Amino acid sequence: MKNGQCDKCGSNTVHTLVNGLAPAGRREYIGFGGVYTGVDVETFLCVTCGYYENYVTDTKRLAEVAQRWPAVAPARPAGAGG
Repeated sequence: MKNGQCDKCGSNTVHTLVNGLAPAGRREYIGFGGVYTGVDVETFLCVTCGYYENYVTDTKRLAEVAQRWPAVAPARPAGAGG
């Protein structure tokens, strides 16, 4: 999406706006142990199929998430042994 091409339909009709699809144009909120903090996001929206992605732009908050949230283990390719 960030390259201008939709990840879902492949069209080149992607548009972007800071906090574009945050509730009522406000910031998104990330939870830290019951406390929620506002963060700015960059929204990418395909006007052909309606698919969108939000990306947190605050590097400090991203570092906090890396410290506090459980990581997702990478998926192994199909057919991989082990």
